[in-house]
Amino acid sequence: MNQPGRGAGQRVGATDAAEPLEQVGRGSLSAPPVVYLPVDTDADGQVSDIRMIKLQDGRVALLAYTALDRFIEAWGEHQPWLLFESRRIGTIQESKHFDLKLLDVAVPESFRPGPEAARAIRHRAEAR
Repeated sequence: MNQPGRGAGQRVGATDAAEPLEQVGRGSLSAPPVVYLPVDTDADGQVSDIRMIKLQDGRVALLAYTALDRFIEAWGEHQPWLLFESRRIGTIQESKHFDLKLLDVAVPESFRPGPEAARAIRHRAEAR
């Protein structure tokens, strides 16, 4: 996969029209050309997975954000992110199942990585 963003994003693909995403309290809407997605990284700092959240009703949600400030507000400054083409969201589902797509939603504090996660990523990068 690609390297995540930390102050500067990684852009995946070209920008075209988007498929609908759901925004809490506002129903379905057209997504912007690109969205910020929370990701996990491997020991080399490469994207290893797209982070998703299992909801209380058992459904799995892909969370996307329309702007970096909204992403940071939801996930905190230590969460790696990937700038991803909205029209390609379906390609994620080909390899990792999710039931719904949510746009610009808050994330419980327990899901947010803390400063220790950022230190571990920096340590791995310095060790190379």
